[in-house]
Amino acid sequence: MGDARRKSPLDTFRGGFEKAVNFMIGTMLAGMVVVVFGNVIFRYFLNAAIAWSEEVSRFMLIWLAFMGAVIAYLRNEHLGLDILLNVLPPRGARIVAVLADALVVTALVVLTKGGIEMTADSFASGWVASAVPIPYGYVYMAAPIATGLMLLEAVLKLVSDIRGLLAAQKGGA
Repeated sequence: MGDARRKSPLDTFRGGFEKAVNFMIGTMLAGMVVVVFGNVIFRYFLNAAIAWSEEVSRFMLIWLAFMGAVIAYLRNEHLGLDILLNVLPPRGARIVAVLADALVVTALVVLTKGGIEMTADSFASGWVASAVPIPYGYVYMAAPIATGLMLLEAVLKLVSDIRGLLAAQKGGA
């Protein structure tokens, strides 16, 4: 009467994490709509624009895009070419998948490291936004956080694909 396949603690964590990020994205999108629509109302009906609205909505859009990339990666929805995987035998396809995972991990390590350095430099410079007193480091922080989260998922995927390759070799597939 129960579920034939039980969720692992990692699957449960991933599901909860995805829900939390989706909630954050939805909240930011709603905030952007309110800020931009409020500015339209103020500008056209009250003849007074909200000075900070464009900057704050841009910052939210940056965070929204990076967190959306995390969700897309968790769901395996990023653009990919699987033509080669479709024509290779199963073992060859698994090897190519492992190599692709390793390249993704490498790229995400570079992006995370660069994002951390960019964020640290921005905080160190004391550079703040012109319309609101928000240090740009908080805006730039979206890059290393998002790429770091994708890196964790990429490592888990790489380990899973390596295990699948090794299991297939033992099983003769």
